[in-house]
Amino acid sequence: MPDLSRRTALLSLGGAALTGTLALAGAAPAVAAPTAQPNRTITVYLVRHGKTWLNQAGRIQGWSDSPLTEAGVAIAETVGRNLAAKIGGFDAAYSADMMRHFQTANGILSAAGSSLSPTQIAGLREVAYGGWEGEKQSTAFPQLAAAGPLDTLAHIIDAFVASNPDKTLPTETWAQVAERMTAALTAAATDRRLPMRHGGSILAVSSGMSITCLLESLGATVDGAIENGAVSTLRYARGSWTVQSVNDTSYAG
Repeated sequence: MPDLSRRTALLSLGGAALTGTLALAGAAPAVAAPTAQPNRTITVYLVRHGKTWLNQAGRIQGWSDSPLTEAGVAIAETVGRNLAAKIGGFDAAYSADMMRHFQTANGILSAAGSSLSPTQIAGLREVAYGGWEGEKQSTAFPQLAAAGPLDTLAHIIDAFVASNPDKTLPTETWAQVAERMTAALTAAATDRRLPMRHGGSILAVSSGMSITCLLESLGATVDGAIENGAVSTLRYARGSWTVQSVNDTSYAG
């Protein structure tokens, strides 16, 4: 059972998300796969965005957004150089449709020497925190704790839903986030237009809580917070996903 430090670390993650049950005006749709090729082996390098202004200010950042700090820009570039040195390059690149994700993906690709431009898709957003968006984490945490147990990520997200101070602003469940993350990445991995010049390597930039929901739904254990710039590696083959690594910070060093 996670301790208080783990719960606090999970609560400190910012981002945004979109599920099949929620809609946002102007949001980019999930990437389409008109003719799937499920028998190829595809590797997804799933990266948490670099540090942002709201991260630094200690504020909740879900569907709300802010640009990268100088340190966030630098970590994206470092990840790009180190990933390129290991795998050579990317065959496709995706990011959530928010500034921090797109900025991170572009920084990674530029430093990797790639000519790709990331495709923005709403399915890679972070969790929607409703009326908690932009609030100080120190203010929100006591009220979340009063809404229910915070011993698992699912319970933490449930607490955001239960304690949402503005019900006109949407929140999401753990299952909704996991489902739309899986759908977005599966569509990307099975797109017949994906070239295989770099072994079917895909870059995807998302946010910490959403990445954790996805990894847990695939049976992986996530200890603590997904770090800014951390890489989690997933493999898609014969219609199923396997998690190869979780929260690897070596590329950011």
